[in-house]
Amino acid sequence: MKNGFWKVFFYEWKTIVRRPGIVLWTLGVPLAIFILYAAIFGDGVLRKLPIAILDQDKTAISRELIRQIDANSTLDFTKEVNNQNEGLKLIQTSKVFGLIIIPGNFEKDISRGKSTNVVLYVNNDYMTPAGLINKGFNTVVGSFSTSAKVNVIMKKGSSTLQAKDIVQPVIMRSHTLFNPFVNYAYYLCLSLFPMALQLTVMITTLYLLGSILKYNKGRSLYKLSGENVLSAFFGKILPYTLIFSLLTILMVAYLFGYLGIPINTHAINVYLLTLVLIIVYQLMAVFFVTITKDFRSLCAMGGGYSSLAYSFSGYTFPQEGMPTAIKILDSIFPFSSYSRALTNIAIKGMPMIESLPYLIGFGVFALIGLLSLKKFSYQLQKGHYEK
Repeated sequence: MKNGFWKVFFYEWKTIVRRPGIVLWTLGVPLAIFILYAAIFGDGVLRKLPIAILDQDKTAISRELIRQIDANSTLDFTKEVNNQNEGLKLIQTSKVFGLIIIPGNFEKDISRGKSTNVVLYVNNDYMTPAGLINKGFNTVVGSFSTSAKVNVIMKKGSSTLQAKDIVQPVIMRSHTLFNPFVNYAYYLCLSLFPMALQLTVMITTLYLLGSILKYNKGRSLYKLSGENVLSAFFGKILPYTLIFSLLTILMVAYLFGYLGIPINTHAINVYLLTLVLIIVYQLMAVFFVTITKDFRSLCAMGGGYSSLAYSFSGYTFPQEGMPTAIKILDSIFPFSSYSRALTNIAIKGMPMIESLPYLIGFGVFALIGLLSLKKFSYQLQKGHYEK
């Protein structure tokens, strides 16, 4: 077994050296995806989203509100329109994401203590910009409204402190526990980077194992390994495990070093957890090889399985709100266990024991792959897929 393993191991390294396309796929493609994500989410938070303003009052008070809106880091006052239709057309053509309408008699109503409405239109086809604009608008208008009410009350003889207590007797304090910076890079990159990695691992391993049977090379590999399926499998995939582990080091260094995502454990723990994810997906690839009858079905089934992991992991929709049937589907993806264990250990700083169910899940997936090696041995001895 020992001699067979090293023969397969070194033979695979020679294959990698002779075929640079393999290096391009296993190392270059994930790096390209990492760079793309880093370019998209590098700033972390969307800023200066373009909006249009229709000022129907054109007074000192309305101009002050516009100044405060433009001072908000999320909002960028790029155009003043002459009527509502003009502003809505800008939204429909995606030249701006929102339209703010300041009504006539705005200053008069405020000075009399009378309520007045400032209207916001947003394009909800762009959900994230629309949500951020709505949040920034409410922050500015809420602050402006409070100041206006305080001034009106002070004109009636109340002190500044009394006026503030009357306007806002109850003060709400909001504390965001695990992403206090509301930084999209912290939230999205932490999931997208490992997702791209596991997808590359799965597709690469499917191709490596499936192509052996497709091109009728199973017997030669089996003989080279000393007729031992463990030597054949681990000797074949270990070089790629080492390549993917290098990518993991770069990923962890970028996420928690350069990007500065707060981490409440040692970075080596994140590295080891991701390395386990890589090995589990390599083992799961064997399972798909043994349950499919041809190379095309293998790629379709295995690739679809790994690509669906992100949707079922709870990043796009919280697990607590999923129907029971979907929760059951969620449990069959190793990436779901990984994402929750990563959040618990690295972000929340919880003890490892709290993530024991997810680590047991890893063990179950690994066991499925290991048990599939027996059938994979028969496939190697036959040398190819069923005709």
